[in-house]
Amino acid sequence: MEQKIPDWPVYDWEVMKIGHQAQPVFEKITPEYIADYCLSVQETNPIYLDPKAARAAGYSDVVAPPSMIYAYAPMRRWEMFNEMGFLAPEQASPPRSTPFAGSDVSLTGVPVVAGDVIASVSRLDNRWISRSGNKFVGFKITMHNQRGEHIGDYVYNIIWEYFRGQKGRSA
Repeated sequence: MEQKIPDWPVYDWEVMKIGHQAQPVFEKITPEYIADYCLSVQETNPIYLDPKAARAAGYSDVVAPPSMIYAYAPMRRWEMFNEMGFLAPEQASPPRSTPFAGSDVSLTGVPVVAGDVIASVSRLDNRWISRSGNKFVGFKITMHNQRGEHIGDYVYNIIWEYFRGQKGRSA
């Protein structure tokens, strides 16, 4: 069954405001979730896969690899736009791509272990126009565990729009 796209306007530069954010999302971290992630990225460190090794290293259970933040705390900008009654450019007809431009990660050192529930919030954190005229947008994702401890943040930057006349990519 084909999903119908709502007839909403496309979220654009003029509507965009720093501080727009999506509702929090909660992700339960299980040993199986960690193991599946490790398998997908070929990670074999025993503290991620073996509870005995994790306990011997001082953790209460297996630990989520730091790079797993992108899995348990996804960026979710489409949800942010949709919650406000807008389509993302990639959802529009015709779609327009917004290519990945980089990411900065800042972890606090609080480990994420099996049994944790991670709450994450995606927020429009920055927007700027480069000297060449390209428009960029940064989304900040903030993560806390069920005890309210700050796990970390990452900023996910995209090219929102190429300057007129520059070659861009379609979706």
